[in-house]
Amino acid sequence: MDTYNFFFFFSASITFILVVLPVAYSHETDQFMECNGTFNCGTIQGIRYPFWGNGRPRYCGHRGFELLCHENQFPAIDINSQRFRVLNISRTGTMTIAPVDIWDDPCPQQLYNISLDHTLFDFASSIRDLDIFYGCPLEDDIPSQNRFVCNTSNGDNYAYYLDESLSRIHRSELEGCGVRIMVPVSRSGFDELWSGIDKIADAWNKGFDVVYVKEMVPCMACRNSGGVCGSNDTSLNFLCFCPDKPYSKSCIVPGMFSSSLNIFLSNCLTACFMV
Repeated sequence: MDTYNFFFFFSASITFILVVLPVAYSHETDQFMECNGTFNCGTIQGIRYPFWGNGRPRYCGHRGFELLCHENQFPAIDINSQRFRVLNISRTGTMTIAPVDIWDDPCPQQLYNISLDHTLFDFASSIRDLDIFYGCPLEDDIPSQNRFVCNTSNGDNYAYYLDESLSRIHRSELEGCGVRIMVPVSRSGFDELWSGIDKIADAWNKGFDVVYVKEMVPCMACRNSGGVCGSNDTSLNFLCFCPDKPYSKSCIVPGMFSSSLNIFLSNCLTACFMV
């Protein structure tokens, strides 16, 4: 190869590598841009994957993690056809929620046990369970601090909240109750309720923690590579949205391109000058 052709080839190669490829690499996809946005509602701000909703498309999150912004005041989430008020979302993979139906009202019209979709959420180890008995006769043997009154069309009905041990102790007195449900509360809410600091509605309004950390495991590698976590809008499989295109796990780190460029230049200069 003569000197003129070599420098022409070398200049063209460098121009292609330094100009064309970086332009292609810096091209941002719509998904990368949209999923860089966060969910914001009331005091809950800056929420990302696996959550979506209120302007964040579904592919920016994961199924079962849609957040609703209630009157621009607080977010809510539906789990197993039950709606919960979201009180906090931590970066460590936990979320504090409280049932909407019993917010400030320990006597809801519909009574049901709290349940989770355990493919997505688990109860945190910090929760305590309360047994709530509704439609009960007045029982003097049950401590009065564990009693509250529900006003119904049929008049006042007594209700009791007990832990597992007290439920066993007063089993015979509770046989005349109409409905029994189980409601999780935080450990601090449980302790303050039992100490007399809080009432039952106060304990419920503090919510309880659920864990979703397993959804964050594939996201860590994506974020560390400069990507934005999301999912396939059809299959719902995890995707890492990157400036150039989506990847299944993580982006191509820019340092990898620099290393490849250095190797190319070194090999090309050595080979060409040996000609």
